[in-house]
Amino acid sequence: MSHMPRIFPPGLPLIGFALADPRNDELLRWCAARIPHVGHAGFSGGGWAVGVVRQRQIAAVVVFHDWQPDHGTVQLSCAAATPIWATRRMVGAILGLAFQGTLGAAVNKVWTAIPHTNARAIRFNVGIGLKREATLRQHYGHRTHAVICSILAPEWRKRYAKEA
Repeated sequence: MSHMPRIFPPGLPLIGFALADPRNDELLRWCAARIPHVGHAGFSGGGWAVGVVRQRQIAAVVVFHDWQPDHGTVQLSCAAATPIWATRRMVGAILGLAFQGTLGAAVNKVWTAIPHTNARAIRFNVGIGLKREATLRQHYGHRTHAVICSILAPEWRKRYAKEA
């Protein structure tokens, strides 16, 4: 993920910066601070953040991290100040950043890891087209499991490609 173009679909209120840009780090910190299991530790290894702006304020930040180019996978984490950012077109465009080669190579799978106690986030992920794939026992400590959800490139194309 060393070379990040700042190309977003026209008309969408998205912001993003090169990995070396301190503004990318600001977006990473904004997102990490709002995800309890990430928190002050931040995203180890960094990541590329995309911000959604509403009324001149950050409404949400999506972070692409744990990029595995040899395997075509990337993890996605998201935090939001308000749910109104998550329109179908916005979600499709953000996922499309991975599936359309913005990360520098083809991505076949975008995945998330959510504490099993966060039913709202799990419903959101399923609602936008990710499939529940696995549960990692005690992944977030004693009695807190991780629910893994994912979407594959063909699933994204079928659901969102017409709008991206």
